[in-house]
Amino acid sequence: MGLIWWILPAIAAVIGLMLLFAGFGKLAKLKAGSGFFRLVFGVGFLGLAGVVAFAGLNLQTYKRLTKERYAANIKFAALPGEDNAYALDMTLSDGTKLVQADGTQPVLRGNQFEVGAQVIKFKPMANMLGYDSIYRLDYIEGRMSRRFTTTEVTEATTNGIALAENPGLDVYTLAEKQGGRFGIDADYGSATYQPMGDKFEYVVNISQDALIARPTEGTKTLIQRQKYPGYSSVSTPVDTPDTDVPPGDLEGGQ
Repeated sequence: MGLIWWILPAIAAVIGLMLLFAGFGKLAKLKAGSGFFRLVFGVGFLGLAGVVAFAGLNLQTYKRLTKERYAANIKFAALPGEDNAYALDMTLSDGTKLVQADGTQPVLRGNQFEVGAQVIKFKPMANMLGYDSIYRLDYIEGRMSRRFTTTEVTEATTNGIALAENPGLDVYTLAEKQGGRFGIDADYGSATYQPMGDKFEYVVNISQDALIARPTEGTKTLIQRQKYPGYSSVSTPVDTPDTDVPPGDLEGGQ
């Protein structure tokens, strides 16, 4: 759909230029009437081309800013006989499963998880032209949600696993130092956190400037059931969270 906003003004501009040249040709032959009308229509088509082009850029701006891309799918399963301990089943956007060096699933402890990423964002004009922000998932960790006090700075422990190594050229550091020369607007870390529980499942998306972790419909019901014992959803079974979320359905606006 985005190409139409370039094709239409291009056609209008070509027609406008043809009419303008034809108009000047008629005027050169001292045919003032037909030359004038061709000039008027030529200017009109050029004006129409400009209006359509600017309208297209404006609409694409909104579309680009709200675009989201699939980053990961996260599921948790409680470990028997241990409180606040969950086996992590994480599938990255390329289909890779997150496992430890010994091939086992990571275990996170706590009642809340956080996943973070390094993000490189391009300037608005580059973004409109199709240069999406780029990212690399950095870590996922578990922790207790109420781990600090409001009266003083306190210590707390977290547990987690890195999601990426840093081989070869460190693009993120290069962007920090030289990003302005290459149309980079900002480089920063982005993170999102959500409750962690048995059979909880989340779909993680990346927008142009932030990570977003959304619970599946089944997980929303489980979270509500934790907050309000006895709660149940009419439309979604409480013990059957959605598991099949096609990555292709996750692009687009919220």
